[in-house]
Amino acid sequence: MGSGSNGYGVKTSTLVSAGDEFVDIGDDAAEAAAEFIGKVEAHNGANNGFAGVSAADSLVKPWHRQVDDLAKRTSVAGELLQASSDNYEKMEQSVLDTLPPLGEED
Repeated sequence: MGSGSNGYGVKTSTLVSAGDEFVDIGDDAAEAAAEFIGKVEAHNGANNGFAGVSAADSLVKPWHRQVDDLAKRTSVAGELLQASSDNYEKMEQSVLDTLPPLGEED
């Protein structure tokens, strides 16, 4: 970082790795929901006429919407953590460019 300094010792890699995990969780949830919906839709014709089919259909669509929404929000949270790391590093560099490093006296 600027002026030969290592900054203020804040390790933003934890934000990035946590963000990566959140994005992975969101992606995994979306993938699992899509796989489930695909399996349900593959058997739609075979299940016609059974009393529970309409009840199951009425549950599947809202469930899929909720899981999809949760997956997107989880991924966005992960992306925000990653962006926070970048923003902190930019802010720290700006401070280092403006002020002397900690512990140095003029």
